[in-house]
Amino acid sequence: MQHTPEQKKLMFRIESNYAALQSSFWVSNLAYQGFTAVFLAFHGFSDTQIGLTSSLLSILSIAFQLIASSFTDSNSHIPIKKIMASIMLMSMFCGALILSVPLSVFLMTLVFSLGGAFQNTNAALLNAQIMQYINAGIPVNFGWPRGIGSVVYALFAYVLGLQLEIYSPAILMPAYCVVILLSIVIVMLMPNVEDVAKRAASVYVQEKYSSRTSYKDMLSNNSVLFLFLIASVLLYMGMTPSMLFLINVIENIGGSGKELGISMLIQSGVEMPAMFFAPALLGKVKSRYVLLVCFFAYFVKMVILSFAGTMSMVYLAMSISLLCYGLYGVTSAFFANSIVSGGEKVRAQGLVILASNVGGILGNVIAGMLLDSLGLQFLFYVSCAIEFLAVVVMFMCAKKEASLEAEKIKQN
Repeated sequence: MQHTPEQKKLMFRIESNYAALQSSFWVSNLAYQGFTAVFLAFHGFSDTQIGLTSSLLSILSIAFQLIASSFTDSNSHIPIKKIMASIMLMSMFCGALILSVPLSVFLMTLVFSLGGAFQNTNAALLNAQIMQYINAGIPVNFGWPRGIGSVVYALFAYVLGLQLEIYSPAILMPAYCVVILLSIVIVMLMPNVEDVAKRAASVYVQEKYSSRTSYKDMLSNNSVLFLFLIASVLLYMGMTPSMLFLINVIENIGGSGKELGISMLIQSGVEMPAMFFAPALLGKVKSRYVLLVCFFAYFVKMVILSFAGTMSMVYLAMSISLLCYGLYGVTSAFFANSIVSGGEKVRAQGLVILASNVGGILGNVIAGMLLDSLGLQFLFYVSCAIEFLAVVVMFMCAKKEASLEAEKIKQN
């Protein structure tokens, strides 16, 4: 389909603005949560306390995401970008509090968890923002802006890793406050959908009558969505140790913060090509099959990390992220958008992010306790088993969607 110069200019404006938003958002997320174990240990937290703090953060994220997604779906008159900016302000306040006021372990746990939960709430709205343009008939590209965000994240992961070696984890919170402020400015520059779309976005995304469909109805009437969420919970439950306690793996084989930064650079850097080509791939291959590849890749990555004896093996595991979040980040958003009806789309994105937080809660609690009691190696063996189970459930989800699709074709 040919687009006029004006349409191309509009799409590039949206995509470039969105790329800047993705970049600033994920860099702020990196500064706040990317080095969670390092930051909290710097403030005197034990491994168990780190795990429990991350779990509380995830619990609060679930509550906030349910509220924010439902509110967004039910209030079409409020632009998503304004909701995102308000949540960012609350998260920035928590970061400023940590930065400026001496806090006990209990208060640090509470404030850090609140700030991280606000931050995580915007992850679903970030996907919903670009999907709103797509649903309204503006054929913007989701892949390359998300990929740019990963590249910028990767570069800053390396830079922050080096700075942690030179200075200390104390630099993380000031960096977060600066970048999240930049994110607020950038998100407010996103064009209003109703101003640029030929069709009113509210008809397709934020339907005023959508509150009639409850979360319970969404899940009970949509077995594909339910199975996908279960698979996602297991996926994140199994992968949590590789995210939260990667520093432990690296230190066990003689590495430090510098190697952690390099690992994060590789992991995020390889995501860019996959995200760039994901939309084109999804035009030829059904999203359920792409997701099956993603889930299996996560399992393989965890197996490699479980037996990593050198930094080369760690770097190899990180490179598999090409097929992990590199594809999953884009594909899961399109998959969730496609398997629900109008008026449920923002909440569907929220439920996918919520599933990751449920998995994070379970994974963080198990990870912290197993690490303190039975050691890192046993923890990673358990994670491998959970990742394999995630692959099995995703296979069931894909099979169910294929069956429903075949029935629909037969009826037509």
